[in-house]
Amino acid sequence: MQATDTVPAEGEQAAGAGGGRRQPPKAVMYTIVGFIPFLLVMMLVTVYTSAMHQPAPRDLPVAVIGAGQQAEGLAARLNAVESSPVEVRTVATASEAKSLIMDREIAAAFEPPTAPGAPAAVYTAQTAGMGQASMAQSIFGGIAAQQNLQVEQHELAPLPAEDNMGVSAMLITTGWILAGYMIITMIGQGAPELFTLRRVPVYLAGWAALMSFVVWLIADPVIGAVSGHAWEMLALGWATVFAVGLAQSFIVHLVGGLGSVVGVFVLMYLGVPSSNLGMPVKSMPGFFEWLHGVLPTPAAGEALRSILYFGGDGVSGHLLVLMLWGAVSVAGSVALDSARNRRRPAHDGERAADEEPEAPAPAVPATV
Repeated sequence: MQATDTVPAEGEQAAGAGGGRRQPPKAVMYTIVGFIPFLLVMMLVTVYTSAMHQPAPRDLPVAVIGAGQQAEGLAARLNAVESSPVEVRTVATASEAKSLIMDREIAAAFEPPTAPGAPAAVYTAQTAGMGQASMAQSIFGGIAAQQNLQVEQHELAPLPAEDNMGVSAMLITTGWILAGYMIITMIGQGAPELFTLRRVPVYLAGWAALMSFVVWLIADPVIGAVSGHAWEMLALGWATVFAVGLAQSFIVHLVGGLGSVVGVFVLMYLGVPSSNLGMPVKSMPGFFEWLHGVLPTPAAGEALRSILYFGGDGVSGHLLVLMLWGAVSVAGSVALDSARNRRRPAHDGERAADEEPEAPAPAVPATV
């Protein structure tokens, strides 16, 4: 018995399954799959290695204490050194130097001996950055050794016992940044129907509240890496996750599928080295010092350090950076969406006028 059915040709099946688009060859798909992780690894190694492989102080802001010729002469000699590791000012008194250190305007201060046979003094604040405190102590210790002077170390703001290496702020900030980045990346890839200008901020606000609480819960009550400042941490965590999520949403709107790569490069690969939390930006190439003032990761990290160790002093400037990232990202997403909606009807109309109905593909007889 023979019957003739209309079965689409193989080429038509492939086209129909792809919504009228031919799928790239498997070799191309495999290349794309391998290229993304290859690119991420190369970016990570390139950025982190170039930033951190050879740390050396560069224009580290310090002070020499004293109003006499000895202090002014020492400051002038240090500033005159080619490629000097420090940028030196003079201050009249030790109390003035201490105030500048606690305001994080300088990294350390050196006080020459005030009497024959007396030791020199070095003032630092570990909570402003353990790396820069160690660098300053090494620099001034070398100067004292050249002059056969004894040195007394004065630590104005030692790190707490629960964070004696000063890494908690960096790790908490990294958790906030990752939370804001990942949720938008996963929505865009796994639930694109939710990725709209109206829905994303609503979901993101709830997610930011949840993850801010989770990060605080793990860091403080569970592990004990920080102590106190719960409400301040919860508020800063929410603001950070929300602002970073809005920024990642704009990046995805702007570059589409490559948004995950661009986002992790800007927010993590550039953000963490320039945060000044792990290593001082004054020991890295100058580009990272500039990034320190504009990226959300350094802003969140420095704001957290201000809250944990300096009573919130200076936090407002860092919060302003986060607010600008959120506001600019929302404005950018709205502008992109509006521009694309204006172009789409005209484009679709032109395409419909130009296209003619195609003749149906010939059926392939099937024998049963």
